[in-house]
Amino acid sequence: MTNDASAWPPGPAGYLDDVQHGIAAGWAASPPNTEPVKVELVIDGLVVATAVADGLREDLALAGLATTRHGFRLPIPHAFRDGQEHSVGVRIQGMDVMLASETGTRVLEPPPAPPLPQAGLPMPGVKRSASVSVIMPTFNRGEVMERTVQHYLRCAKRLDAEVIVIDDGSADDTPDRLRRLAKTAPNLILDRVPNGGPARARNLAASMARGSLLVFVGDDVEPVDDDFLAVHAAAHHRYPGRGQAVLGKISWPNAMQLPVNFAMAHVQGDGEQQFGYRHMKAYDWYGWNLFYSSNISVKKNIVRDWTSHGFDPSFTLAAFEDAEFALRTSLALKEQGETFGIFYAPSAHLIHYHPYTVESFMRRQVSAGMMVHHFLELHADRVEDLGLSELMIRLQSPHDDGTMPLEHYFAIFEGLKSWAVVIESHYGLGSQNWHADLLRAVFQLSFLQGFLHSVSDPSFNIASGCRYVLEATRTMLNRAIATEALGDLPGFGIV
Repeated sequence: MTNDASAWPPGPAGYLDDVQHGIAAGWAASPPNTEPVKVELVIDGLVVATAVADGLREDLALAGLATTRHGFRLPIPHAFRDGQEHSVGVRIQGMDVMLASETGTRVLEPPPAPPLPQAGLPMPGVKRSASVSVIMPTFNRGEVMERTVQHYLRCAKRLDAEVIVIDDGSADDTPDRLRRLAKTAPNLILDRVPNGGPARARNLAASMARGSLLVFVGDDVEPVDDDFLAVHAAAHHRYPGRGQAVLGKISWPNAMQLPVNFAMAHVQGDGEQQFGYRHMKAYDWYGWNLFYSSNISVKKNIVRDWTSHGFDPSFTLAAFEDAEFALRTSLALKEQGETFGIFYAPSAHLIHYHPYTVESFMRRQVSAGMMVHHFLELHADRVEDLGLSELMIRLQSPHDDGTMPLEHYFAIFEGLKSWAVVIESHYGLGSQNWHADLLRAVFQLSFLQGFLHSVSDPSFNIASGCRYVLEATRTMLNRAIATEALGDLPGFGIV
């Protein structure tokens, strides 16, 4: 194997090997630099997809041209897969020269038609060809991810299923673990993209999927049993409508597998800051706001083209990109005379291996607040749905004279959050009956803090919004806690 620049041909190196099954595949590099390069798929003169050419290509190494990391796979948007002839080429980004290929024009075959839905649940012991694709983005969770993928591969044996994992630019040993898994799992499909958030990674996987049913899961949630995918498939056979999604259950593992602290029990229990399962009824229908992409399935044809109409990649953090997709899709289906609904099937059960502390979950809440601000930039009419009507009224109020500097308000926020961290670290969080109210308050405060940090409109009255956050925090703590625990805590006198 050599990386010597003299071994390379002059100019851009690479080849568009194959265009079939909705994927343009090949390899590319720009000598003398042998690091991975970004490539563009050009169809009929339009750039329709990009990817980093860093896939595994051992044949290049054996040929003495490069390391093994120069392969690419580019999804062909469904809009071009019409059975007609198109001009297809791939080029290195920033260069006008197309990579060599067998021909510049190709007939792009349509995607396979989904199987006809069958009425009723499948009979026990009867294997059905469900054509299922498991969709999993992953980022820097190598060990947990590897164990999780192994579980889904076992589930896939029960059905005609594939598992598609998109590495969202991990900097740990995730790529090595995935390559090892792929050597013994022909139904494991892999790709890697620069870090950009789970939305874009899911869209890529959905575009690559062969299945008519897509099951979206996280990289830290494992099936309770091998029937997980069969339950999702059975529910879709019962409810074959294009807009009918199926939501499974997510819970913490038992204490032997992962100690569940008070904060973790709270956020998936009475607090419901992460999942709203506690007050959901099994086998009932729900709306777009409960579209949890860690355990939900949809028909692939719920949208026409996942690259264009899937999850919005402008959501760069893992929060609210799934709810936004569900809202946007439900509105599109309504315009087409169809309905959208989420069927809750708790027997499709996943265990969540993601430990939280008070501090780490507050960070998660700040990120969620930032993303809900972006959500409202796209859907300003949904303020009331998200419980943010009063905050928006305060933000739009006239600026007041003599306002306290904003850094003082945010310092109070940090002080309240630090108070909760100190209690968890030194005073037995959960030992007092008001600790649940404390967590509810500081987690909501963190969420609203992230929202306020994202406000860039100079006409908004941020100070008024900060005072509202402090008022809401004091209300959530309630009068008994204010008397027993807070006393004259600095800052509460100003609200």
